Amino acid sequence: MFQKKIKDLDLIIFDFDGTLVDSNGVNNEIDIELVRFFEEKKGKNEILQERDYILKTKTNGDIYLNYCQYLKEKYNSDLSAKEILEIRRKLSRKFLKNVKYKPSADIMIKWLKEQKIKLALATVSSRASLKIYFYENENIREKCDIQKYFDFIITKDDVVQKKPNPEVYNKIINEFNIKDLSKCLVIEDSLSGVLAAKKANLNVIAIYDKYSDKDREEINKTADYNVKDFEELFALFKNKKEGVLK
Repeated sequence: MFQKKIKDLDLIIFDFDGTLVDSNGVNNEIDIELVRFFEEKKGKNEILQERDYILKTKTNGDIYLNYCQYLKEKYNSDLSAKEILEIRRKLSRKFLKNVKYKPSADIMIKWLKEQKIKLALATVSSRASLKIYFYENENIREKCDIQKYFDFIITKDDVVQKKPNPEVYNKIINEFNIKDLSKCLVIEDSLSGVLAAKKANLNVIAIYDKYSDKDREEINKTADYNVKDFEELFALFKNKKEGVLK
């Protein structure tokens, strides 16, 4: 049974893609278009299965650079992995400018700040991608400016080992000098994120994202608590502000 007093929390760490913003489907579209640069008629499911396998198994360094190296070798391309990655970044700009917050995510963020709780962002997105959200995505900027509300942001560029390795969470714990880990809570959507949080000995709430359905049973079993959306999470926090969340 997950138990936590919201008034006793010092820090909440949010994942970004699939947790705060509805971007996992967008990332799929980017990678489908990228691969069809090399093989025009390749099926969507095959593209995504190959990509997910590479991202899951090659976690050292820049995971998308690793993926682009895989594409270079698979298609015997004259382009370097970095050049392929640059093509992906150009595709990303086109898609990411239109990504939206998940319903009520912005309300949740603002309310938590009103409760004087520090907020951190732990994302596998690159800083280049975040800059698109910061400066080019009007929905994100107008609803809830990430840079304004988050006290600390860490991206895939800031770590060596990616989720499910706990490095990203350990760095945040050190940044805030948190001694009592019970005062920190993680909100994640994916199995790799939930596992990373648990390996860092942190409590984690899993919020539903349809793109993680393939891992749903394991997510539900591993997370300390599961919610279907931010409406449920917000009600959980707000209604139990002075009591125990159960």
